[in-house]
Amino acid sequence: MAFSQFKRLIDTYDIFFITCHETPDGDAIGAEIAMYHALTSIGKRVRIINADPVPDKYRYLYTAGTVELIQDLDEKPESDSVLLILDTNDIHNIGEVAESLLPHTAEYFIIDHHESGKDISSGRVIEASASSTCEILFKIMSELGIAISKEMAIALYTGIIYDTGCFVYPKTTAFTFSAAEKLVRAGANPNSLYTAIYESNSISSLKLQARVLSSLELHYDHHVAVLTMLRETIAAAGALYEEADTLINIPLQSEKIRVSVFFKENTEGLLRCSLRSKGNINVSRIAQKYGGGGHRTAAGFKSPCPLDQIHTLVLQDLAVHFPGTIA
Repeated sequence: MAFSQFKRLIDTYDIFFITCHETPDGDAIGAEIAMYHALTSIGKRVRIINADPVPDKYRYLYTAGTVELIQDLDEKPESDSVLLILDTNDIHNIGEVAESLLPHTAEYFIIDHHESGKDISSGRVIEASASSTCEILFKIMSELGIAISKEMAIALYTGIIYDTGCFVYPKTTAFTFSAAEKLVRAGANPNSLYTAIYESNSISSLKLQARVLSSLELHYDHHVAVLTMLRETIAAAGALYEEADTLINIPLQSEKIRVSVFFKENTEGLLRCSLRSKGNINVSRIAQKYGGGGHRTAAGFKSPCPLDQIHTLVLQDLAVHFPGTIA
């Protein structure tokens, strides 16, 4: 894999801004922190600017002030700077950063592992077969000879275990395990990181889980599960929106369920649809139809329609996979 375009950026620019998709997850924040340390280690000026806050459970990755929010950015960025967009290949998926920061930088560059349904004019490293963006960064750093510190190892390992579901999702390969081994040797502790990500949830998140699971609907002879979370649900549980990020995976624990759909509304009323599948069902095509994207087995989009309407449309889109059954 050639990283000549990225090396050109390093050789040309000294000022870098890093961002990721809205509602950052483990792979996104892990990639940002690893890239931050990589660039600062070779003398670059670096800032992480995001549209949304990072979930509290990932605070072990960085010190206060390392990750900034775009709404707190007062000054315009230097014109000779670069914006690195990680873990998404859609500039419309980086929120307010696209309007407030992107136009003022000299270039932007994408590093991502999601399948792209759009034309991309910027420099990019997109490897759709990679398990995670953090796996791609591991390759980049190895090829460019950037030493992986303990802080970088912890961040990269975080992203890999999050986006592989602890090494079980379809894009997990022998290389994924090889990279993980090297990261553990560099200082990542598998037990403590698993605990931080998966066993550090709040009591309010448990209450939210109970309420969301109570909304469970089954369709197409129990092959499709639908969960719904309204902003009222979040408030009633006293939880945070991001604490629902893994709930979509729970229905897939059932042998019969092949697709899990999660309609979730944030506290501002923005509706998103997340989709997960197992087997040969490509949910990315459905997400792309509504302006989103992702992987064959994990995708999502912001809903352009009210809940009842998009609920009906998504179920109609899934009908082709379950002939002879009733929605």
